[in-house]
Amino acid sequence: MRQRRVMAIMMAGILCVSTALTGCAKAPEKEQTEAQAMEPAPVTLYLTRHGKTMLNTTGRMQGWCDSPLTEDGAAVAEKLGRGLKKAEITFDAVYTSDSGRAMETAELILKNNGQPEVSLQRNPKVREVCYGIYEGAMPAEAYTSAAKALGYDSVDAMMGAVMGGKLKIEEAVTAMAKTDESKTAETWETAQKRVMEGIREIAGEAAERGQKQVLVVSHGMAISAAVAAIDPDAAAGELGNASITKIIYDNGTFTVESVNDMSYIEE
Repeated sequence: MRQRRVMAIMMAGILCVSTALTGCAKAPEKEQTEAQAMEPAPVTLYLTRHGKTMLNTTGRMQGWCDSPLTEDGAAVAEKLGRGLKKAEITFDAVYTSDSGRAMETAELILKNNGQPEVSLQRNPKVREVCYGIYEGAMPAEAYTSAAKALGYDSVDAMMGAVMGGKLKIEEAVTAMAKTDESKTAETWETAQKRVMEGIREIAGEAAERGQKQVLVVSHGMAISAAVAAIDPDAAAGELGNASITKIIYDNGTFTVESVNDMSYIEE
């Protein structure tokens, strides 16, 4: 009788230990599942350059000054909206710079994408690079002093070096900024830092809200600066109006997926 009681106590002890060990084994798995549930989903940013404007058409430096979209500029923005709709791409949120050309482009995209009810959120940090006293000037006027400072005989020679990969566009922009007597033009580094702050704000807000696809209507140099900050090897020269540059934001990390994609506006 006493032997049976001892055996029962031993079996009960083994069962308790087994249960406890099983519970311990499952606890990390449960914690891991909960942690995964708390991690925000990746956010896809569709960075879009605005449609062509009047100043674009005349070849003038635009920067922080503004001009409305041309008829063709509005048409390409509408075409982008239709192309995104055809590709079944919709947006959980839409951000633009505070420039009129960016907001006008975003409104046309949404109207033709079937999402006119989505409200625009403005972020001044994704504005174009500021050209200071050279705002509205022709490139030949704006870059003449910069070309000389960099050792080139002419602006054409300097731009040829940029196109040929012998000179980085950021060097040309910074050299031009340093010749601005008003000291209001931005160097590439200053503009890039500002734009990336805006991109981080937008991506972070979207992640917190569980938004997975976000449209960001910005500007050619601004988008190029962001791409160069994230992945210098992904640079693709001048960006087309209404082009799409896709960037993935995942748990604090940015990845450039594609640059200057014009396929959405192709017939």
